[in-house]
Amino acid sequence: MADFPVSLDNLIAFVEALHADADPLRHLSDAVTISNRVQGQADALIGYFVDQARRSGASWTQIGESMGVTKQAAQKRFVAKAQEYGLPAPSSAPLQRFTQRARSVLVAARSMVDDGEVEPRHLVAALLTEPEAVAAVVIHELGVTDDALLAAMNVPSDRLEKPAKASPPDGEEAVRFGDAAKRLLAHALDVALHYGHNYIGTEHLLLSASSEGPTVEPLAALGLDSDRLSAAVEAKLEAIMKTLKVARDATSSE
Repeated sequence: MADFPVSLDNLIAFVEALHADADPLRHLSDAVTISNRVQGQADALIGYFVDQARRSGASWTQIGESMGVTKQAAQKRFVAKAQEYGLPAPSSAPLQRFTQRARSVLVAARSMVDDGEVEPRHLVAALLTEPEAVAAVVIHELGVTDDALLAAMNVPSDRLEKPAKASPPDGEEAVRFGDAAKRLLAHALDVALHYGHNYIGTEHLLLSASSEGPTVEPLAALGLDSDRLSAAVEAKLEAIMKTLKVARDATSSE
């Protein structure tokens, strides 16, 4: 088998390079953040190949066997989970491609609505529940506060529930995603593919919201138009990749 592409040494070097002069506690905090991102990528990696297997005609029984689990376990992880949380089915947008943070945003958006349907504005507001994810970081770096974004989306601040507290809906009255929200999620896949990404992260949700649908104008009024957001997201992702490369090069030269 080929060498593993991401070694523990590379990850340690990457974390230490984020804040080179920081104390061990700051490194620990950074390590937790990076660990969450790696977990999200790992989830997206498996989801990508599950999606490819399904597209090729493989059954859930075959997929389960390849994963070393039962058919029911595979379906529970990649299909039932979406239904459990009142999220759109994978046919609307391949949910298995969403990173863990992006999925948490979807759950947080659902928790904002007592009845009716989740709208795009709820999805945009829910991006703030993942403050260390790319979308929220970019929003803040462009000078937009949480209060300003929530006001523009017409979402009261007390409706902003953290993903850790968000719970699945009960019974048959589970809140559903409206057609406009489903289109935003589907377009997020198009955005991801445009960048050559095989996962859907919070940044893709934000770019989708800024490029079509009812959230375009209120975002633009805050200075978060599609062009400006695209440039900011691309710069942020490039900076992350450069930091990772520096850490990798430093490790390989030792």
